[in-house]
Amino acid sequence: MVTIKDIAKLAGVAQGTVSNVLNDKGNVSSEKIKRVLDAAHALGYVPNEKAALLRKGYSDSLVVIMPDSRARQYDDFYLSFKSYASDHGYKTTRFLINENTPGSEEDALSEIRPLQAKGIACVSAVAGTSNESAIYQKNSHYDELPHMVFIDRKPGFPADFIGFDYREAGRQMAGKALAQHLSHVCLLTANLEYSNESDFYHGFMDIMNPSACRVTHIQTDPFRRYQHIMQVFNGPMPQAFFISNYAFAENVKDLCTTFYQSDHLPRIYTVSPVFTLPENVFTKYEMNYRQLGKIAAEYLIRRQAAASKEEPSCQILKSDGFRNWYSNILVSGRRKTLNVITLDSPEAHIMRSFSKLYTQKSNVDVNICIYSYDEIYEAYNSLSASRHFDVLRLDVTWLSWFAEKLLMPLTDIDPDIENLLDSFIEGTPQYYARVHGQIYTLPATPSVQLLYYRKDLFESPIYKRMYYEQFRTELVPPKTFEEFNRIASFFTRSINPLSPVEYGTTITMGSTGVAGSEYLSRLFSYQANLYDSNLEIHLDSDTALRALKDLIEIRKYTAANYCNWWINTARNFADGGFAMAPLYSNYASDLLSHSSNIIGKIGFTMMPGANPIIGGGSLGISKHSAHPEDALSFIRWICSEPISSAAALLGSISPCRKTYENYEVMHNFPWMSLCKKCFPLVQGRRIPDHIGTPFDERKFLGILGMAVKNAYSSVITPEEALKNAQEMMEQNFQCKYV
Repeated sequence: MVTIKDIAKLAGVAQGTVSNVLNDKGNVSSEKIKRVLDAAHALGYVPNEKAALLRKGYSDSLVVIMPDSRARQYDDFYLSFKSYASDHGYKTTRFLINENTPGSEEDALSEIRPLQAKGIACVSAVAGTSNESAIYQKNSHYDELPHMVFIDRKPGFPADFIGFDYREAGRQMAGKALAQHLSHVCLLTANLEYSNESDFYHGFMDIMNPSACRVTHIQTDPFRRYQHIMQVFNGPMPQAFFISNYAFAENVKDLCTTFYQSDHLPRIYTVSPVFTLPENVFTKYEMNYRQLGKIAAEYLIRRQAAASKEEPSCQILKSDGFRNWYSNILVSGRRKTLNVITLDSPEAHIMRSFSKLYTQKSNVDVNICIYSYDEIYEAYNSLSASRHFDVLRLDVTWLSWFAEKLLMPLTDIDPDIENLLDSFIEGTPQYYARVHGQIYTLPATPSVQLLYYRKDLFESPIYKRMYYEQFRTELVPPKTFEEFNRIASFFTRSINPLSPVEYGTTITMGSTGVAGSEYLSRLFSYQANLYDSNLEIHLDSDTALRALKDLIEIRKYTAANYCNWWINTARNFADGGFAMAPLYSNYASDLLSHSSNIIGKIGFTMMPGANPIIGGGSLGISKHSAHPEDALSFIRWICSEPISSAAALLGSISPCRKTYENYEVMHNFPWMSLCKKCFPLVQGRRIPDHIGTPFDERKFLGILGMAVKNAYSSVITPEEALKNAQEMMEQNFQCKYV
């Protein structure tokens, strides 16, 4: 085994230096850090995480006890618990127990005691059963354990508990049976000694009428489930199964499809974890076990940090219930076609795929027409071209200019559409739905410009020390564009030959509109809105000039061939040759493509200045649509949860609040949690709120972007470029609002 002494000898440094480097401590020069890490790598040194935790006294450890049942809901629980704990500096250790062997839980508790963990989340195999007393109530060692919260299965003694209302789930299931007028059903549960299984059973039987419907109850476990389920098939096949456990539902499906004809299969209703993508085999009553895992970890961390003891608490989480994938669909009596125009982006292709599901249920064909940014603008500007479309995708910055010219107010079709806005994330309705107080669109893909960076570089001991030695300040994600440019210079190899990457940052400068957007992120880091405190627009101000010079400086720190569009920016950053990349979040899924070289290395933060620039778009209905009701039905459906959550998991982005509680989505695209926080902070207004006139964003960005490109390319000086832009603004826009 490689020791610190071996590494010190090869590196030619003291053992204390090696210890400081490996534990990220002490004031060690970048040159010595490099020698130590190179020596450790050459010798094949592997850090001993267990030893490190022992040195810390396991002060940052949590434990999960759960059944070894391969149940998806408990996998969901554990993964989200572990993710939340890790994000807050805690290591998670899992102990799997055998539900048919009560002693396995006691053995797990014995192994946990010496770990000095700070908390235990326990899905117990004995809680509430006849074996509970021997392990928890009569065992003196129970008091020696760290604080414990029981999950899903409530114990028979006072203890902290977090779970779901299984009794209500049983009632809702029975309601489905009654609504279908079924005469024979099978109720399949696990051990009724478990509180959740007992609650489910009694909730179901509370509602059922035994004289109208025969209920065959089967009580089973993960080890004898096939044997017990097959017993049901010895008699008349029930019309439906109502099941307390998703794993059992999969077992029933497997046996039914194996031994019976597919056109005579019973319906299967089951309690289930939340599914993000459509799955049509079962009717699912969903419970968010990912959210349960997060809440349990959060609770234990908060509880161990509290100075005073708290009374045992019981927390019952709200279930998602029977989520309806098709709740907003208007079924047409005759075949129709909706033409939808949308921007070429990841979400456009996802929309095209999901529209097939809509067609299957609605009898309405959806023709998704994907155009470039410039092509869409020309279609809208000519007015006549837009007449061919029913649903229009408008960039958020175009709404002010085009909404009243092209779109039908949604309240003209559905007077209650206002009620839908509460389902969207805070800050989006005012920018993505309303124009002068009227609702013209629904938010579809609200995005925000974030700064993505190579987390591995920013956290590297060598580069952190090198940066400090050069600039006498810490290497952290930049808060200002002065810091941004300094970091970009540090990670540009032509300036710093020791940089591990070729360039410090990307830049996106394709069209004048794109160039204008890149500039505005810098301008709005210095001033809140386009107009100043006197309600006047001055593109030639000292502040505007400073922002432009910030942008021009980037030429020294980026590739000569700049990115033309955000897709190119994402792919270039994913190649691994850049340290930072300003990028709109609706294009960030490409950072995780199969060819990406930076997976696991991506950090993200707000753009410098913390005045987010928004992008993405909304969906509205053309004034000339022959099918406005069907068009609104499609928009409501595609912008709803769970459709938006499923699209987000595939690489789009969602306007719905509930998506941001979905562990599967947030785990895959963790920057979405930051996006949600950005929208309420957005300013960047072009004109004051009290001015009711439309603003031609495209013309504005054309003027601004041309000035930016001319200055960036050294055609004219920055001062001349902004002077020309100001003159053109005054010719084409109202620049004073006082």
